[in-house]
Amino acid sequence: MRAFSLAVCLVAACGSSSSSSDSLNCSFLLGDNCWKTTASAAASCLPMSSEQGTFSADHSTCTYASGDLVTFTPALTLPLPQTPVWNFAVTTGGASCLAYKEDSTGFTLTVQGQTVTETSLGGITLTCPGGQTYSNSNPLALLGCGGDAGATFGDLPGTEFSSSGNEVLFGLSATSTTSPDELVVFDCL
Repeated sequence: MRAFSLAVCLVAACGSSSSSSDSLNCSFLLGDNCWKTTASAAASCLPMSSEQGTFSADHSTCTYASGDLVTFTPALTLPLPQTPVWNFAVTTGGASCLAYKEDSTGFTLTVQGQTVTETSLGGITLTCPGGQTYSNSNPLALLGCGGDAGATFGDLPGTEFSSSGNEVLFGLSATSTTSPDELVVFDCL
């Protein structure tokens, strides 16, 4: 199973936004932006994409031979449900690398103290480290942005995961202006 997750109002009705933020548009999505900058900062502290971690018996953690650790709150249920709600943290050498948390309104990504939040109430709003916001009341219009042939969902910030049996692979999508634009966060078995 391979799934894509975006915290945009693709299912819910999209309303108008009365925010005083800057425009979230194709130019922003295709350029170097705070999502890409924050995600790329994680590349230096995440487990190597060639490594595979091992789940604990209760699937609450995934440990790598390098010592990297992914902690899930709550523990994962395998096989994964069709639409899992993610909440996990990655530590490297005991130090925080990345935390990712979803809820009914969107998601929050924190990398080494820098936080990006995406909410999807009445449109889509991306809040960057430092508090600058970028909004669009019609995120469906952004699906056509696509910076490259492999772009998924118009380069909107989001996640990708796949699960087969007891293996789970999770990545952040639209993290680079070049291909590939997915950053693998963890691969656990």
